[in-house]
Amino acid sequence: MKDKIAMGFHACVDYELIWNTETVEQIIQDYNIRADELRLDVGVHTERDAWIFCLAHLQAGIGGEIVPDDAQAVIDFAEHFDYKVTLGGTPTRAAIVLDKLGYKTALQTSCWNRYVRELLPDSVTAVPGTAEDKKIYPHIVLQCAQGTHIYAGDISFTTPRENRIMISRDDTSLDIPVKVMEFGPLIRDAGVFLLGCFSEVIDRYTLDRLLEETKQLLDYLPKDAVLIYEDGCYVVKAFRYYVQHALQGYIDVLSMNEDELQEYIGQSLDILDAPAVSEAIRQVYEALGVETLVVHSAKWALAYGPKAQRIRESLIGGTAMATTRFRLGDDFTEEDYEESKKMEDREDATIFCDELRQILGRKVCIIPSKDMSHVENPTVVGLGDSFAGGFLPGLLGLK
Repeated sequence: MKDKIAMGFHACVDYELIWNTETVEQIIQDYNIRADELRLDVGVHTERDAWIFCLAHLQAGIGGEIVPDDAQAVIDFAEHFDYKVTLGGTPTRAAIVLDKLGYKTALQTSCWNRYVRELLPDSVTAVPGTAEDKKIYPHIVLQCAQGTHIYAGDISFTTPRENRIMISRDDTSLDIPVKVMEFGPLIRDAGVFLLGCFSEVIDRYTLDRLLEETKQLLDYLPKDAVLIYEDGCYVVKAFRYYVQHALQGYIDVLSMNEDELQEYIGQSLDILDAPAVSEAIRQVYEALGVETLVVHSAKWALAYGPKAQRIRESLIGGTAMATTRFRLGDDFTEEDYEESKKMEDREDATIFCDELRQILGRKVCIIPSKDMSHVENPTVVGLGDSFAGGFLPGLLGLK
């Protein structure tokens, strides 16, 4: 397998909704959603509940992921908007962006349908998680730009940052198949393996089975392979810690975004407050017991641990790929990616990075994000997935 990059298991069909403020405000009125109902911890049983969840997260500037009780609520939600059909799931989107950079990859999917078959690049050696299914379980992605004002009824707020909310009830994500015998032989010479999280699994027995099969698969990896685990906002919050405990000893690099970091510390965080961020990084690093912690945010990306300085090229690659997706979406070339590397850094992020280095010393490697204030139509879905794709090549030969 050329370039020795493998990944699994999540693959899904994304409906990337095209934002329309008038539509959102009309829905607020139609459902008579009130300002005092906007809570981050609302249970989602109906489409109305999903809107309360989304509005609360947009108002707070926090991304989120929900699995409604009723699959029809997902379809109903999407039908209010125009949308673009793409492939999602961190490993799958990472494989797609690596294709743009000329890398071949091996991928085990969770689902297999006409969209996955048609949209995966030829460079991806894919092991389908299921037989081809004519039924599509769409993953709805509601994305919104920073500075969008939403006003309807007694609700009035302006979004503090670019954001995205994901909504799905996908049988192949709730019960991910692991093809140990089929996929295992393909990863025997892998140098890097990207393991996506199991954030949509909501049944404990299913999760136990999935983790046991995952460990059986990972035993096929060579001893010098680097395993990176990309964290997520779990629907069942306790499962996040359960998964990481179960995979201790396998994970070399644990990666998360700023929302997931804040979930760990249980409070919101000003990501340009160097003392607060440094304390959060230390706290989470000690709690997780991994060798290297990676956190990627809208304003910087860092690695923390004894090997942090060796991961600098990965941070540069991940940041450049996320930047490229933010400004160009799916339609970019390797030249666009290289151009992203040359863009100016954010001034506020550069100052923050200097401050954090002074606090954390050589155990941290941090780079600022690029200044993208000029981008008029940003893509905010899949930025973490794209970061992961750009991050992986730099890990080859790390051990």
